[in-house]
Amino acid sequence: MKKLYFLLVFITITGLAKAQDEQDFAGKKQADIEALKVAFISRELALTPQEAQQFWPVYNQYSQELAATKIDNPDVLERDEKVLNLRKSYRERFTKILGPQRVNNMYNAEGRFRQLLFKAMRKQNQLQNRPNRPFRRNF
Repeated sequence: MKKLYFLLVFITITGLAKAQDEQDFAGKKQADIEALKVAFISRELALTPQEAQQFWPVYNQYSQELAATKIDNPDVLERDEKVLNLRKSYRERFTKILGPQRVNNMYNAEGRFRQLLFKAMRKQNQLQNRPNRPFRRNF
């Protein structure tokens, strides 16, 4: 009975530790993606240090509100309308920092980054789901 109890406790602790590791990994992965996004948008917009200092706090606030809007609205049309209104409301603030053309470039860069991210994730999933086949030579 003691062995069974010990085994049950061990399995529970191991499961909790594994869940924590997976959560830490997911958080690290999200942070890595955010860092790549910052680098991608900075490169696409060719931000000067002064522009970056003004731009990133506004962009981070915009990004947080955008994420909250997407999570809070299960209705697709309502969510899209709120996202559009949010983008319009931030357009003026971004225009003061970047100018109108670069604001358009920023929104386009966000879309391109998302496309590249999805493409990379799809490619990674295909590689992981590929069956292991032995190497064959054709003579």
